Amino acid sequence: MRGERVRGDGRALPRRTAVAITAGVLLGLCTIDGSHVWVERPSVWHGAAAVLGFAGIMGLQLVHSFPGFIPRLGRYRYATWALLGLLSYAPIAVFGAAWGGMTEFFAASAVLVFPAALGWPLFACAVAGEFVLFHQLRFGAGEFVYGGIEAVLIPLVVIGLSRMSDMIDRLHASREELSRLAVAGERLRFARDLHDVLGLSLSVISLKCELAHRLLVDAPGTAQAEVAEVLRTARKALADVRSVSRGYRQMSLSDEANAAVSMLSAAGIDTTVRHRCGELPAAVDTVLAAVLGEGLTNMLRHSRAERCVITTERGGGVAVLVLGNDGVGRGRAAKPEPGSGLAALDSRLRELGGSLTHGADGRGWFRLRAVVPLRQEAVAPDADGRGRRTAGGDRRRAARVGHTDVMPGAASAITLAVLVGYFLAYSAEGWSYAPYAHGLPTVELCLLGCLALQLAESFHRRFSWGPRWRGRVRFGALGLQALLQFVPFWVFGKEWAGLPGFLAGSALLALPALLAWPVLVLVTAAGAGAQYAVGVPVPDVIYEAAYTPICAVVVFGLTRMAQLAAELHRSRAEIARLAVTSERLRFARDLHDLLGFSLSAITLKCELVRRLAPTRPVQARHELTEVLGIVRDALADVRAVAGGSRPMCLTAEAEHAMAMLTGAGIHATVRLDCGELPGDVETVLATMVREGLTNMLRHSRPARCEITAVRTAGAVRLTLVNDGAEAGRCPERAERLAGGSGIGNLTTRVEAVNGRLTAGPRPDGRFELRADVALLLA
Repeated sequence: MRGERVRGDGRALPRRTAVAITAGVLLGLCTIDGSHVWVERPSVWHGAAAVLGFAGIMGLQLVHSFPGFIPRLGRYRYATWALLGLLSYAPIAVFGAAWGGMTEFFAASAVLVFPAALGWPLFACAVAGEFVLFHQLRFGAGEFVYGGIEAVLIPLVVIGLSRMSDMIDRLHASREELSRLAVAGERLRFARDLHDVLGLSLSVISLKCELAHRLLVDAPGTAQAEVAEVLRTARKALADVRSVSRGYRQMSLSDEANAAVSMLSAAGIDTTVRHRCGELPAAVDTVLAAVLGEGLTNMLRHSRAERCVITTERGGGVAVLVLGNDGVGRGRAAKPEPGSGLAALDSRLRELGGSLTHGADGRGWFRLRAVVPLRQEAVAPDADGRGRRTAGGDRRRAARVGHTDVMPGAASAITLAVLVGYFLAYSAEGWSYAPYAHGLPTVELCLLGCLALQLAESFHRRFSWGPRWRGRVRFGALGLQALLQFVPFWVFGKEWAGLPGFLAGSALLALPALLAWPVLVLVTAAGAGAQYAVGVPVPDVIYEAAYTPICAVVVFGLTRMAQLAAELHRSRAEIARLAVTSERLRFARDLHDLLGFSLSAITLKCELVRRLAPTRPVQARHELTEVLGIVRDALADVRAVAGGSRPMCLTAEAEHAMAMLTGAGIHATVRLDCGELPGDVETVLATMVREGLTNMLRHSRPARCEITAVRTAGAVRLTLVNDGAEAGRCPERAERLAGGSGIGNLTTRVEAVNGRLTAGPRPDGRFELRADVALLLA
């Protein structure tokens, strides 16, 4: 249904439709006033001068409404406003009241041209000048009131339509900056988490490797103990990397709870899940899922639980997760330390205004309890990384950020003022007829009914009953509006005009486009026909027939643009959230691809050092030297991931892979014949070498490995082939390799540089990972 949400074509509304509506309304108003001049039957010279005058006013008003229309004139906007005043007032000496409507453009342009502090006082002076003009033209009481209402109404229409499109353009322009700031804040949080989780671990590994390197010859037993400690630290750091990486991906609490049942049942733990919190905001859902995952990891690591209960519920404006197990006393108690997974999650919960508590309950059970408030829909990080409520949060705080928060309210205020202005104008027209003295209360009730229905159609989204304003209710209101428009003709005859523009405008808002515009034509024709049938003079019929579509388009334009302004305002938080989500996924991929590889290599080489230390201390020292190099690279990777994308060299990565595979006893062959590659392509292919080797060492036991990069006409192909027995002989294992999270991340990266990634066993029994990337010609 039209107007319920902004679709893809709604994005074109501000720049195309808004400009077309504004230009159409300006042209319509000039045409109506031109008809007044034409009725006076001017001479040929006066008629030609009038046409030139109307064209000049129209052009100048377009320049004021849309500064980009003729950019050069923008530097002379004060002069063009003075020229508009001359064209608005001077012809009155010749054409009299027939030209009086043109002064309203002069009043509107005062607000559009000058700063608000000066524009609105000039607007008030221009309106006062029109009242003086009405007095000089000896308007009657009814004409004076009607003219006074239009002296304010028409300028507000022009200002509203012009400012709305400008406002929405600025909202569009602000989205990129908002997203950039949100991503910058998220990166600060990434850096803090990386420092807390990995900085200490990598520093400990570096120090202990240095110590083991010195002790290996003189005290091999002590050196082995230090290497064993390095292994434990490396495994913990690798687990932390996976935990942080998983935490930054979008997670679902219900999915995590369901997965927990299967995992704990396989471990022989009786599990009960009571999930009663329904659908949660994305940020809350993700953090509670991460808490549950980390809590289960700690439970399996530190206790020997036999029963586990997972409870989720919401109430009192909070969501609560409780994870309990009966493992107290049957294992080592989990004491989260600074930098641990639970400590990092506690920090994330505090950012959302929540809390994390854990400990024994005195009855043999250990309970982990996370509480998160639900009063905000989303949180976009501030520059300090602490988070800022962006939707449904602290409105007073949001209102202090710039002026964009006021814009939707200003749009609605102008729309309301215009609708009420139309009601007053038609009421004033009715008051000028003597027969209304007897039926005036009924007439006003009918007009008030039309106004009320139009306000409901234009502003229903702002009220709690708005979602019910659809379907039969909406069409019923449209039918009632039609009855209020046409039935009074039978009672009041030619003294009734009604508000046909409201009916046509509501049709444009409520009906599909293919039906709405024909209905507008039908309402206009029906209104003109009804007036002619009850004896309204032909010139008045023509005037009303021309004014009805203009009023309808104004109602439609201001309502839709006010709605779109509100939609864009609300979408800013969503845009920032999506930008942050994208950055989280990038961060998770970088953690997995860069640090996962480094920590796996450290673990592998430390295992090798432990085996070599008793018998071949010299080679063990050489391996420890390489471990130190890997640790330094890993620390550089931590800084690179926190700060942004780090360019990688395919040749350097291949050489590093060659050294590592040789040290692990794997015969490696490397052939790179691809020449110079674009930076983004080379980084992706270098990442693929890392990820491919990580998966190979983790999931198979190869004896040989081949890395080949070949450049062909307009493309480059990189292949990693190994003869790992488990991957080559076990289809299930190969399928798991091809569908793992690392390969999924690589697929996304390769596709981003116009490539295609394939993974799977070859007919000769070897496993192949291949990327084909098309190179765009400069």
